[in-house]
Amino acid sequence: MASKVTMNSSGETEAAAILADIEKLTKSGSQVLADDHHERALSIFKKAYLLSLKLPEGQSQKACLFNLGAAYIAVGKAKKGLKCLMKCKLKEPKGRDADMYFNIGIAYEEMKEYSKAVKFYEKAVNDYGAHQADNTADALIKLAYCSVNLKDPASAAHSFRLAGQSYQQAGKLDYTAMALRECASYMIQSQRFSKAGVQQVLNECHQICRGISHSSLKGKLLNDIGLHYAELKSFNQAEECFTEALDSCSGMSFSIRKRAVLLQNTGAIHNAMNQYETSLKYHAEAADMYGALEERKAQGESLCNLAYAYSQMKNYRTAALYYQEALQAFKDVGDLHGQWQMCEGLGATQFCLGNMDQAISYYKQALAVFGQSKEKSEAPRERIMGKMTDTIKYNVAPQQSHSRKQSFPLPNEMVCPGNSLAQSLPLYKPQQGSHVPNISLLTFLIS
Repeated sequence: MASKVTMNSSGETEAAAILADIEKLTKSGSQVLADDHHERALSIFKKAYLLSLKLPEGQSQKACLFNLGAAYIAVGKAKKGLKCLMKCKLKEPKGRDADMYFNIGIAYEEMKEYSKAVKFYEKAVNDYGAHQADNTADALIKLAYCSVNLKDPASAAHSFRLAGQSYQQAGKLDYTAMALRECASYMIQSQRFSKAGVQQVLNECHQICRGISHSSLKGKLLNDIGLHYAELKSFNQAEECFTEALDSCSGMSFSIRKRAVLLQNTGAIHNAMNQYETSLKYHAEAADMYGALEERKAQGESLCNLAYAYSQMKNYRTAALYYQEALQAFKDVGDLHGQWQMCEGLGATQFCLGNMDQAISYYKQALAVFGQSKEKSEAPRERIMGKMTDTIKYNVAPQQSHSRKQSFPLPNEMVCPGNSLAQSLPLYKPQQGSHVPNISLLTFLIS
């Protein structure tokens, strides 16, 4: 146990020197921690805390214990960190300490005790209040993700909404847009909100995105918003978002792959809007870009979209060519799901071309690959069986009606043709510490 400093004149001088050393260590530890050198920061904060034990119990010791607990959490020792923070809280049980609550919440979250974490994040939110909008928003973001882990998307959506409002109050438009995008995502997942309610959030997010100057972030957010509009079948708004994203991400700062994603999504939306001729250039350019990147699965999806567009324009020969190219792409990467879909598409196009034997052969291939793919639903198998049966019947008695050939359904029930939207671009998140800090620190001491 460290010996205490007696508070006579010489003791006061010694105490002042100790306080100065603690101040230096605290500033150094804070900087080291900000640079993500967590173990080194922990060592520094340990030294500061041990020095504080030489002083009469007070705010300096509490601050050092607080920082030590935060450092333990940063290195992944949440239980030790929590012990420090709880001990720190006992020293001032009636104190209002939002940062303390925030860190305790992080400790419980690291320990996967999300219900307890929620309680402390809620306390942090209440204590930060409207006058600390930035910190309030950070705590609300943490609270939201705990709700996600508790399988409560509706509560998560509510917290993200409030976080967006707080970030807007703090003047952080980029974070506002990110929070609202997450809000819309979990509103959709929860299935407890109306379409109009989700659209209102998306519209607000879309409007805020227009004021963001960071072109790469703007493009990613617009792509994500467009995907959510597409989920709601609000295709006009989705197309507007994807087009704006392409316009904002035409420079060198945006990668070829991200531009390919936007082209794929824009083309797919035009397919969904029955604007097939317009969609062709987007599908073709996306397929070329994915090919240059040697991303065969994504290239197959774009080729599939291209094939579907041509089939709807009744250009069945060209459609068959692109379905075949897409099939080969999916074979190259071992994608069974894509393979049976392309075989189904080839079966339909060969039927429309009057090649009944080839159509039957492709439907058989589709059924064989489907059997290997271990799909959860049997509905596609039944659909393909029905098409093959109709083809066999028509092949036996083709003279019955020419119109039957024209009305034979193309596979627009398939997921890939017409609806092959690329996965969401990674949501922009700033480097650790600048958005939702891992810990809060007390960087000044009170003697």
